[in-house]
Order: sequence, then structure tokens, then C-alpha cells
Amino acid sequence: GLLEVCADRESLTRAIWNLMDNAVKYSGDVVSIDVAASRENGKIAISVRDRGIGLAEQERNLIFRKFVRGTAAKATNAKGTGLGLAMVRKIIEDQGGTATAARAPGQGSRFTIVLNSAEPA
Repeated sequence: GLLEVCADRESLTRAIWNLMDNAVKYSGDVVSIDVAASRENGKIAISVRDRGIGLAEQERNLIFRKFVRGTAAKATNAKGTGLGLAMVRKIIEDQGGTATAARAPGQGSRFTIVLNSAEPA
């Protein structure tokens, strides 16, 4: 069914687009991206998963800081400023949510944003 969140549409669109753009950048030659949404305890979780080089576990919180780029950026020569994920976290936290990153099972990375549902729990 339809999942509705409490968030600014334009800001949320920018955050999700940024996560998808990153997923494409770090996917390598074969681009395979999964985007999923689910309802959990009055919240909506939206995740973007790639099957690229993967996220180093020790970098999963650091990469949300301004100007920080992970080892995957160096390994793949991906272009970027190191501002994208900092912007994602700021947008989501301003909406009362959270943004996290993790190494995906197998290969790649999963970025998840969690926001309050607009629907009664």
C-alpha cells in the first residue's frame, strides 16, 4: 500500500536522489540498485542498496561528515565533493529522522533513512 511520511517533499526528493546517485557512482561496471520502503513502529524506512565495492565498516558514521570521502571513492576514482551524504543526513535530521549507512550482506552498501509516518500507528 501507500506509505506516507512527515517530510518536505523537495528536501526528501533531494536526499533520495543523492543516495541513488552515490549508488550508481560506486556500483562499478554493472549497476544494480534496490530501493525499498517499509513501515516499522510508526516510522517509514527507505533504503537504497548498491552492489558495488562496499563500505568499510569503520567509515559508516564518518562518511556523513562534511568533506569526508571513504576509501571506495579513492578505489573507484569517483568524483565528488564529500558534501552529498552530509547534506542527506542534515535534510533527514531536520525532518526529525535518521540517516544511517551499513555494509550490505554479500557485497555493496545500504543507506537507510527513517522518518515519521504521516499515518496513525
